[in-house]
Amino acid sequence: YHVWISEIMLQQTRAAVVRGYYLRFLDGLPSVRDLAEVDDDALMKLWQGLGYYSRAHNLHRAAQVIATEHQGIFPKDFDSIRALPGVGDYTAGAIASFAFDLPYPAVDGNVLRVISRLLASELPIDTLSGKRLCTQAVEELLATQLPPSKLGQALIELGALVCTPQSPQCSACPASSWCRVAELPLARLLPIKGKKLTLRDRYFSYIYTTSRQQVLLEKRGRTDIWRGLYQFPLFESDSPQTPEAVARWLEHELSYSGELRLAPTTFSLEHRLSHQILHITIYTAELESDTLGSSKYQWVRESELGDYALPTPLVRFLEQLH
Repeated sequence: YHVWISEIMLQQTRAAVVRGYYLRFLDGLPSVRDLAEVDDDALMKLWQGLGYYSRAHNLHRAAQVIATEHQGIFPKDFDSIRALPGVGDYTAGAIASFAFDLPYPAVDGNVLRVISRLLASELPIDTLSGKRLCTQAVEELLATQLPPSKLGQALIELGALVCTPQSPQCSACPASSWCRVAELPLARLLPIKGKKLTLRDRYFSYIYTTSRQQVLLEKRGRTDIWRGLYQFPLFESDSPQTPEAVARWLEHELSYSGELRLAPTTFSLEHRLSHQILHITIYTAELESDTLGSSKYQWVRESELGDYALPTPLVRFLEQLH
């Protein structure tokens, strides 16, 4: 269970960031059954700030599968582990080898880099052929007498601490005598990536809407980023918006007929995700009345906002506000 939680958290997130969240998560949900039975809001609060929130939803679904189909006991065979929601080849291999010492490869970005350099492979690591080459090399190592758990973790640590992306420490590397690019300029150029990332721009105009020491919130849906988190009313567009346009949108969105005072923006930032850039602007608006013509939103006391899981940019805004 602990290996599984750590591996999911470490997907696309640095270990230094994960440690505090990991300890807090296990303190709140110490077993698979606890995770299976937790409600969505409590889970999101524990995960708040880690990002890539689909990981938490998949953890929840997988825990429910373990509770119902495996009697609450984490499965010990690779195929059953791989079948869990949110578990891919790497994570299944990591759990199988680290937790149960089974001979399955755990090939992450660190291992792809190490193997590419050891073999002087110029196959792009983001292609099927490049990943297959590296996976086969690890499988050959697993066929030796090395314990799978120690081998897998050693390769990952080698990539994280010695065979680093920009400055590989070849002179300190225990595998340098087998490496085809050790101490050569080519080492810094490997591994090769073939695909170029295209970033999508999205413009988010949030309105921190208050009335009588209350704040308006809505819960995000399950088909986009920040699934299941709470947010202020959001006007999303393909280009920057004027305050007048944002105010008109809010009046229409809330079906509000009273006086609405929209203050100039006090907060803006660019928030980069894996495939998109969010251009975020946050306005503040005060309503004379908390009676709305829309039931999409809920009023929450300002003093209770800390009980709700919010996207990181909104948390930063609140920290600046108070």
